[in-house]
Amino acid sequence: MGIMTRRQGDVFVIASDRTADGASTKRAPARLSEIYQVWTGAGWSADMAEAISFDSMDTADEYVRANYTKVTG
Repeated sequence: MGIMTRRQGDVFVIASDRTADGASTKRAPARLSEIYQVWTGAGWSADMAEAISFDSMDTADEYVRANYTKVTG
C-alpha cells in the first residue's frame, strides 16, 4: 500500500492506492484519473469530501509519521 500526500485545491490530503474494498494493492494506479482513497481521520474513504485536510505538505507528512500505525492499519 502506498500512502502519499496530495494537493487537493488549496489544501493537502493523505491518499492511498487502496482498492474500494479497503484491500491494499501492489501497484499505484496507472492513470491519475483512477480513484485514490483518502484518509478521514478514522479510516479510508473514496469520497474526497470526507478527507481531513492540511495547510501544508509538511503538516500532512508529520501527521502520517505521528499516526503511522493507525493510518496503515
